[in-house]
Amino acid sequence: MKGNQNNSMKKRNVNIDLIKCIAVFSVVSVHFFLNTNFYDITIKNSFEHYILIFFRTLFMICVPLFMIVTGYLMKNKELNKKYYFGILRVLIFYFISDIIYFVYHHFYLKEVFNIKFMVKSILNYTIGYSWYIEMYIGLFLLIPFFNLIYNNLKTKKQKQILILSMLLLTSFPGLFNFKYILLPDFWIPIYPLTYYFIGCYLNEFPVKMKKTINLLTLFFVLLISSLINFYLSKGNVFVWGVHNDWPSIFNVATSVLVIIFITNFNFDKVNKKLKKIITKISELSLGMYLTSNIVDDYFYNHYYHDVNCSFINYLKIVPVVIIISIFLSSIINIIYKLFNNYIAKIREKV
Repeated sequence: MKGNQNNSMKKRNVNIDLIKCIAVFSVVSVHFFLNTNFYDITIKNSFEHYILIFFRTLFMICVPLFMIVTGYLMKNKELNKKYYFGILRVLIFYFISDIIYFVYHHFYLKEVFNIKFMVKSILNYTIGYSWYIEMYIGLFLLIPFFNLIYNNLKTKKQKQILILSMLLLTSFPGLFNFKYILLPDFWIPIYPLTYYFIGCYLNEFPVKMKKTINLLTLFFVLLISSLINFYLSKGNVFVWGVHNDWPSIFNVATSVLVIIFITNFNFDKVNKKLKKIITKISELSLGMYLTSNIVDDYFYNHYYHDVNCSFINYLKIVPVVIIISIFLSSIINIIYKLFNNYIAKIREKV
């Protein structure tokens, strides 16, 4: 048994596991801004408000990291019957997390639901942060075809042109279309595909960069993008637009720089227990994302009430949300394993 566990650990890419951990922690962190009064306050010309904007800008790497990792891990997936079984884990996690959501709302908030409402809510992806699941299902169905496009490009340059084309369509409009439409913005909503292809590319052509230069470049990009956000929002509520939303070229740059830094990190000398913790949290990241909505609702709307966006409140709430989300995700993972044994048997017969 120990030998099998060691082999399993060797197969894991701890670097990618750590990126997933950073992504899910960033999700919980960026939702702190969503669930506090950050988007309602008038941004003042103060250091405190700039720092808030800086960290909000930093935590926006959460969704891009997940999308890039998807491309990194799935670039060689091919169209076959067994491939489609891969979506079952996501669907089962989503369904169980929704059941937990309804249990919480019924027994704690004393809300009453009928079966029709519950089914409609699940199928319409209106529960919590489930928009990502709706996006991922579509991406999953198209991945084998996206891989045909990417993998049939013959040269590195062709693949770079593909990514540049995607960036021009989905990311650069947020930089150049402040006052005038200089670039077509019709295709911005397909930004998950941009991140997917970037993940494919980084898997095939790892980027080497000195750690110091990597971190300095990351800080510089964050500094510039947060200053732009601060300048555009000063005197008003926070301005949320294509320049700082998920497809923003600044989010692309910061996410890629984070991934380059982590993938170049050598885990050989890292404590085995720490690596196991990273791996475990990575495995639970999907469930953490889905159940964090329930924990957020409890703390922001019922336990603390009308929480102000401040560093102190961040330290009070976010670590607890992460811990409870890990616990809830662990429960989902245990239930999923019961289904997975049955699914594995069916998959072997296909």
